Amino acid sequence: MKIWELKASLDERFETIQLVNFDQDYEKYFKERFNSITPLEDVWEEVKIYTLEEGESSDCPQFWGHSATPVFSERALDVTQDFLKDKVEVLPLAHPEKNYFAIHVMNAIDAIDYNRAVIRQLSSGLRVGFEKYAFIKEKVKGEHIFRIFLDGRIRSMVFVSNEFKEAVESNGLVGFQFNEVWDSEN
Repeated sequence: MKIWELKASLDERFETIQLVNFDQDYEKYFKERFNSITPLEDVWEEVKIYTLEEGESSDCPQFWGHSATPVFSERALDVTQDFLKDKVEVLPLAHPEKNYFAIHVMNAIDAIDYNRAVIRQLSSGLRVGFEKYAFIKEKVKGEHIFRIFLDGRIRSMVFVSNEFKEAVESNGLVGFQFNEVWDSEN
């Protein structure tokens, strides 16, 4: 079993997107709310975006409004819908030409194997991230998209299963970047 960190590709050939009303919408929706598991659909209003840098169309464009938030095209939503069901909120973004959706990952699991993970720690003792991930296999089995906790705080990174990655790749979706962070065989 493998776990991958999901990111938008920074390949310069792909378009990137940004918030039209950055200060207002970042504060209202993204600054702290997207890193929680509190639903946003009841407060979500029209969030306008635009193409910041032209390029090839991407099914997962780099979103400079909040880089930890995955943004999917309509096609990417269709391909991954079975993996997303009951695990995320799909929030529409208003682009003048294309249909994009912010993916608010609501599935946060306490799945770190603290005996095997290598944690990045400040001199003050505050634990701030991971140098090496290790997961509790039973807790990630069957989880296809999720975020994790570190010391009771939800981390912003989004993780996906091998099955999710294979679905994206076998359907020819572009703009996704997958970084392997854990293999249960190693």
